[in-house]
Amino acid sequence: MKKIILTVILMALVFNCEVPEKSKYNKNEIIFVVEMESNDEKSDKEIAQFSQYYTDAINANELNSLGWGFYKSNDKIILIERYLDGEAMMEHGKNVSEGGVLETHFVKFMEHFTINKIDVYGTASDELKDFVKPFGLPFYFHPDLAKFSRN
Repeated sequence: MKKIILTVILMALVFNCEVPEKSKYNKNEIIFVVEMESNDEKSDKEIAQFSQYYTDAINANELNSLGWGFYKSNDKIILIERYLDGEAMMEHGKNVSEGGVLETHFVKFMEHFTINKIDVYGTASDELKDFVKPFGLPFYFHPDLAKFSRN
């Protein structure tokens, strides 16, 4: 009887274990790496505080943003933005644009940083490329060759 119960328990565990599937990978993730400089009149403390403030605002308002982080690299600030897909990035663009929920946040963002370039990693649709053109920022697109991304 003990062997039967043990066998039933083991079989239940084996069949209920979640095995990672390829379908759980996000093949559409797109990553923006933004190279910036802090504006001269802002102290390191002000930059750090604003970076946290802005990160919190993105986290609270953009559920399809997978990751968001500001990093110091010598005299540069690097912002890494991870999006579920191109649609999620366009949602971010609308949020920071005039009338968007993060418009005032982005105005403050531009008071703190000067954007030098934006590298976009992942396959960007023509729609996404057209969407970012009016922002007038230096975008460089780098399509993926092989990758995986877990959600």
